[in-house]
Order: sequence, then C-alpha cells, then structure tokens
Amino acid sequence: MSDDEAQLREQLKAAANADKPPAQLAERVVANLAYRARLEAPFVAQARARRLRLVAMGAVALAAAAAVWISTHGPPPPARIAAELARDKPANGSPSANIAASAASSASAKVVDPCRERAVAAGKSPLLDDFEDGDDGLAPLEQRAGFWRWARESDAPGTAPALIPVPRAEPSPRNKLALHVKGGRLLDWGATVEVNFSPPCYDASVYGGIKLQARGPGRIYVALREVGVIPLAEGGTCERDCHNPHVAKIELSREWRSYEFRWVDLRQRGLTTPPLDPSRLHSVAFLIRPEDTPYDVWLDDVRFLVKGS
Repeated sequence: MSDDEAQLREQLKAAANADKPPAQLAERVVANLAYRARLEAPFVAQARARRLRLVAMGAVALAAAAAVWISTHGPPPPARIAAELARDKPANGSPSANIAASAASSASAKVVDPCRERAVAAGKSPLLDDFEDGDDGLAPLEQRAGFWRWARESDAPGTAPALIPVPRAEPSPRNKLALHVKGGRLLDWGATVEVNFSPPCYDASVYGGIKLQARGPGRIYVALREVGVIPLAEGGTCERDCHNPHVAKIELSREWRSYEFRWVDLRQRGLTTPPLDPSRLHSVAFLIRPEDTPYDVWLDDVRFLVKGS
C-alpha cells in the first residue's frame, strides 16, 4: 500500500470517528479513483479483447459442429426452421424475421428471368432447320441461333456431341441431308436430339405450333421446353419439378412422314398443368425414352407451324 493510500485510510477513519470528513476529502477520493482507473484501463481492454476472441472461437466451433451435424443428419426440416424463427422473434422487433427475409431475398435474387432479353419471331420465316447447309446450327432466321446435339444417358454431363447432318435415307431433290441417331438399349432416362435457343428465351407466339418430317421405326416425343421447366443451374427459372416439358407422342413409320402439332396439342405430365407458353421457349427436343430403345430415328425439315395453315 502506498503512503498516499495509507494517509487516506487514516483520514477516513478519523472522519468517521469525528463524523465530519474534511472538505477536500471527497475530491481526493474521486481523483484517486480516476488515477486507478487510468492505470487499469489497458488491462481492462486486454480482458475485453480476450472475451471477444473467446466468443469468436466459440462461434467458429459452433458453426463447425453444425456443419458436421448437417452432413451427418441432413438439414433440419423447413417447418421446424420456421417454427424456431417464430419462437425466437422478439416482442419489440423482428431481427429473426429480418434475417429470414434477407435470406429469402438473397435466394430470390438468384432467379433471373432470361426472358427479360428474349428474341422475337417475326412470323415470316418459320424454318428452324432443313439441315441442307450440312452444319449443326439452326438456320439463321428471325434472330434464331443454337446448335443441335445428341445427348444420351451414357454421356457425362455437358459432353453431349454436336449432331451433324448426314445423307438422308431416300433423298429427294429438295431434301438431301437429315439428322440421324441410332443406338442400343437404354435403361435410365434415354436419349434426346435437342437444340437450345440463344439467347435462352425465344418468343414464337406469332406461330401456331411445330411441324417436322421423321422416319422410324419406333416412337419418339416432340418436346417444347419453356424456361420455366429448365433448372436454375442450366439457365432457366425452375426450382422444383423441373424437366417437365410440353410433349406430344409420335408413332414413327419406316417411311418418311410429316407430323404437325399445334401448341395446344403439347401437354405436360400431371392433371392440372398450364398450357404451353410459346413466348418463353428455351429449346426444342425430340425425346427417346428407355422403353422405346433400341432406336433408329431420322429427323428433317423442322419448322414452326404458320397460324391458319
């Protein structure tokens, strides 16, 4: 104990005995306390910093434990999350609700509608492709662009080969080339001949449907896919029940035949599904399902159907 502190203690004792402290005693006590606070300030700051470090370490450990739990048990059900958010909501505010709203806003911000920048058909050049140019690209008409590919369940994702026209079986003076795909038994989802529009939204509402020539044997499905059935990861807007396009069945013949379908002829799976919206087309596909394999399919002269024809 310092001399000053000993002296203050004696003065306090004396004041207590006399029941009348000196006039300057209160000022000296306050000054002494302020002096001790200045001396202890660095140690208080260090202790506070240590507490913050411990809190941060605890948060990291908690996050790591949560990650391990989720990897083992899966994420908690959405209903339970909602219940816990409601339970934790403060009476005078809504930090939990704000967090939930912020998360929902972030999720919805990721859904970008590709049809904000769509290409629009003029209605004067319905041909998609007659394959007479010998390449894998759509005929460059009415802002249409895209490349044909042949995707099979045995192909690694993103590796489906380009599909180049070949000499047509039973050629005619106007039709010398066509697309041809042939394969064996498939067991998972099958195969598809498809072309994605670029940009990935095409407005064909000026037309009334689609038509083509095809040759079998077997069965295929013509599919018009809107952006709404394409998953987010593939450039669409679908978040659940994806890859459910509007389709129509084609029973093929061993001879070339023409087939045409109006938009209303194309239907989705399910009982209460909306009609096709031809102003939001992502792609055109010809589907070969496993039950229709092995397969040997020819396609030619794919075009939109002019309204009134």
